[in-house]
This record gives sequence, structure tokens and C-alpha cells, in this order.
Amino acid sequence: MHELAVTEYVFNLVKKQADANKVEKVEKIHLLIGDQCDYVPEIIEEYLQVMSEGTPLEGVKVDAKVKESTVICKDCGAVFTRHEFAGSCPKCGSDNLKLNRCTDFIVENIEVK
Repeated sequence: MHELAVTEYVFNLVKKQADANKVEKVEKIHLLIGDQCDYVPEIIEEYLQVMSEGTPLEGVKVDAKVKESTVICKDCGAVFTRHEFAGSCPKCGSDNLKLNRCTDFIVENIEVK
């Protein structure tokens, strides 16, 4: 249910830009979502469908890409994704690691008609 607040943010941001630029129809919204956000793109799209009735966003599609968190080895400097992590650095075997959680939520692009 936490998708509701972020969907309202996206809707208001995109609608404001659409109105300011006299856009008749917003076709697609491209999002970049960090893997630590726990947002479900399909739920965001469903909420947008309800919120956008009678607006230039009506029927808008959501294209969401997930940005993975990374792990940095403090000994050798190697950077790898959380999914490549197996308990130690794949390059030098060190367990002196730092997790950089990706909590980004970015409206990257808006496609209009």
C-alpha cells in the first residue's frame, strides 16, 4: 500500500509538466526504481489508472527499470552487484565489504503524444 504515496507524487509531477507544456496525452512514464524501495511497478500503474481518469495521463503505461544495489570491497575496491555477492569479494576474497543500498526512485522520462 506504500505505493499510493509515491504514485500520487508521480501523478502530480507528470500532470504539472503536462499542463505546463500543453500536452494532450501522456503515453508512458519511465521510472528507475532502486531494488531496496520495495515498490511494485504494476501497483503504481494500477493506481495511476484510477488517478488519471479524465486527465492527459488517462491510460498511461509505466515502464520501470530496477537499479540494483552494489557492494564495494574496502580492500581491493571492486564494485559488484548484490546478486554477485556470495559472502566475500569475488575478486580478492575479502569480507571487508560495504553495501550501497539503492533506494533511488526517479522519473527518468515521459513519452507524450
